[in-house]
Parts: sequence; structure tokens; C-alpha cells
Amino acid sequence: LTASVDGSFALWSIGSGDLVYRCELVDDSGGQTSITCADVDTTGDEHFVYFGLSSGHVVGYAVSDLVGSASVGNECPVPSCRFIAHDPSQQKNIDKSEYLGVTAIACAGEGTSALVSKSMPSSNDSVRSTMVLTGGADGVVKQYEILRRKYQGGQGESNNDSPSWKLEHWPRLSTQRMKRHAHIFDGHRGSVTALASQSGSQILSASDDGTVRVWDQSRGIELYRMDGFEESVSSLCLDREILITDGMGNFVCVHDFDITNDEYKNQFELDW
Repeated sequence: LTASVDGSFALWSIGSGDLVYRCELVDDSGGQTSITCADVDTTGDEHFVYFGLSSGHVVGYAVSDLVGSASVGNECPVPSCRFIAHDPSQQKNIDKSEYLGVTAIACAGEGTSALVSKSMPSSNDSVRSTMVLTGGADGVVKQYEILRRKYQGGQGESNNDSPSWKLEHWPRLSTQRMKRHAHIFDGHRGSVTALASQSGSQILSASDDGTVRVWDQSRGIELYRMDGFEESVSSLCLDREILITDGMGNFVCVHDFDITNDEYKNQFELDW
């Protein structure tokens, strides 16, 4: 699966390299939009792909729906969710950022258990959920809980136009809050460029303001900030105690947080 700034995403055959399926997304008025970021949620048996758009929307699909449409040659399936996350009109530093709307997205693991969505029909069962992080050209990081339920007779099981999964985001309004998780993390002075989650308790965000910030996932407060980069930080990779970023010209920065005070005083160096 690949996504492009031309507003399309595509499925490819790994074995042959052939294009299997292509879908082009549009904004609310039917005009062209750009896919600026994407991530895949693999926490359950069914996988979901989320796209961030320059229109400010997040669009989510069940992978089985995409495969089902591709197998019968259908046009783009109906998404399982579509909602506005970052209003492009609120963007900061508009001359500095290349894209508008949603500029970063990351799936952050399982959400709160035993949630029930009253708007989903004909079931009183608990709804499984997952956490999704978004960052915008407005400089704000947002955290959503995505409730998911399987419909009977959707794309994955038949050829009708309805999705096989319903994805519902929470909170739905800016005035609403989650009980166990913060919704808004505000502090960057430029577009958010990359996101990561650490053990379900902390969120890392990078920005073209040249900082990496660490947030308390439950309280929404900034725990600490990393400065000193030569330019904007456009990517980050977190692996336990190792954080890898750019932001230093042609160099990749490796930040190791698993060192003792003695190692630090003795000018600790990487041994690989």
C-alpha cells in the first residue's frame, strides 16, 4: 500500500510489482486534495489504514474493504470514517509549511476497553477501540479514540457499497473530553511533522519549529522539550530508549536515554 501527495493511494503486488488497485480521494466539494500522511493500525485481527489530508480530514478504511474492492474492480469504497481534525484556516507559519491540514498521523495502540457507542445500530456489545494521533499545520497535536464495530454484509462480504466496518471518532466536538486521555496538546510554533507513542503513556511530536516535544498522554501537558536542532525536524523513530531524528543537516541524530550517570560523565559512546 502506497499513498501520494497527488491524492491517490494504491495497492501493489509484492511478487510482481504490478499495480493492483488505485483510488483517488477528493475534498468535500469534489476537488483535488493531497494525502500528506498515513499509518496502519494493526492492533486487532482486522487492520485499518488512516490517511491525513491537506483538506484537514482524516479518512479511515478497513484493509479488507480495500482488498475486496480491488478483487472485483470496484471504484473507491466508502470510507469507514471521515472527519475534520485540523482546519487549514488555522495554520501557523503558512509560508514555511509545504502542506495544509493534517500533516502527521500515527496509530497509538489499544484504546479504553468496554466502551459502548450508542450511535452504532442494533448492538449492546462493548466496542473495541484504538488511539490515533494527528498533528496539523496549526501546530496542534490531537488524540482521538476510534471506536470500531463490524457491520454485517459490508464490502468485505458482498459487493454492495457500504463499508464492512464502522469507525467513530471521539471526541467529536472541541468542547468534549475523554476520561483517561487528553485530546489537545498545544505548544508547537510550526507544523507538526512526525508523531510517536511511548508505552501508552507519552507522546512524542516533531515540528518544523525545530523541536521535539514529549507530552503526558493522559494530562496533555508538555513534559520536556528537545531543542538545538539546526533546522526543522521532519521525522522521528522511537525504539524503546533509542530516539532517532533528523534536523542536523546531513546527519542522523541518535538519542540514547538508557545510560547511567557514570556513563554520561565518562563521555559515553555508542559501541556499534
